[in-house]
Amino acid sequence: MLKIEDLSSGIRMIGLDRADKRNAIGVELTLALEQVLLDTRYREDIRALVFHGVGGHFCAGMDLKDFFDSSTRPPEELRRARAATENWRCHLLRQMPQRIFTAVEGYCLGGALPILQCSQEVTAHRDARLGMPEINFGFVPGGQIVKSVGRMATHRALSYLALTGRLINAERARQWGLVSAVVEHNPLDHALQLAHDWVTNPATPQ
Repeated sequence: MLKIEDLSSGIRMIGLDRADKRNAIGVELTLALEQVLLDTRYREDIRALVFHGVGGHFCAGMDLKDFFDSSTRPPEELRRARAATENWRCHLLRQMPQRIFTAVEGYCLGGALPILQCSQEVTAHRDARLGMPEINFGFVPGGQIVKSVGRMATHRALSYLALTGRLINAERARQWGLVSAVVEHNPLDHALQLAHDWVTNPATPQ
């Protein structure tokens, strides 16, 4: 569910690896995200985290079928997964001592947006699409997702994304404060370079 790579420079790459579901966050993936952050937060040898997606997309948000009414999982397993989601999204990400960089390509939707909000730098490919499409499926975006977007964007931008369910392109996302930079090449290369610059010289302005 996660592709973890530790570089000798002190960078830990965390790849969302559920490509057949466009890296949508299901039960196993949310548990893995909680665990990797728990395992990483006291690692003094890891100074930067780089989040990215495997298979052409960053993350298609939460896997609603895996978490809600149509799920065939036992209730206790679902309660554990929901608690893990609350923990990594609302607490662990915000408390990590490492600097966080994120590379976005393809879809970056809904439940993935708190990762962007907790990142110091977010690089997106120019063809990436971001948004909160939950309303198109009869849901409202989760409170923590809305709070995260509200901390990055204006209330008008937040209202547009939440109430229309429409996706925006990377340049609009940059203008609205969801991403830091838009690139035409692989955004992971750019994010890794920023992370390397930070690790080798923390005083380097980003």
